[in-house]
Amino acid sequence: MRWLPTGVAVIFLAALSGCPSEFGRDGRVAKAIRKDSAELVSERCSDEKIEEVCAEGKEESPDCEACFQ
Repeated sequence: MRWLPTGVAVIFLAALSGCPSEFGRDGRVAKAIRKDSAELVSERCSDEKIEEVCAEGKEESPDCEACFQ
């Protein structure tokens, strides 16, 4: 008789783990990931800085590599 409550609990947990409000395209987790990614990209070098530190012959310089890490 324990199989019925166990089965219901498993189905209930499976349904909650795929909850669109948390993990869907517009869920809280997806929004947090987008926000963090945008912050990481905004801290990178500007186009002008990239042209300056990554000019021809400077592609392997530490300053140039720092812009893309």
